[in-house]
Amino acid sequence: MKEIYIDPNALQEQIDAYKDDTETVSGLKYAINDGGLLLQSIDKYNECLTAMNDLISEFSEFALMDADTLQKIRAKWMDTDSDIATMTLGEILSSKIKK
Repeated sequence: MKEIYIDPNALQEQIDAYKDDTETVSGLKYAINDGGLLLQSIDKYNECLTAMNDLISEFSEFALMDADTLQKIRAKWMDTDSDIATMTLGEILSSKIKK
């Protein structure tokens, strides 16, 4: 069986960095200064920019949900780790035998 070691402090740093990056991306809004030109190509470009801005907004919402989920997973893992740390050797061995 493989053992996985997760450094809780490093994980928290990664979660915080991810949130910061997501907030940076969520602040992006693209626009064009058409200078009053009435061209179909500029209209199409504006449509594309609107779609891009909508995608950035949606991406940001999902990314923040991911960051919150990671935070909850880390908290649950820390609680479980704390519970295991308080177990006696007999409790640990009996739980491994039951599996």
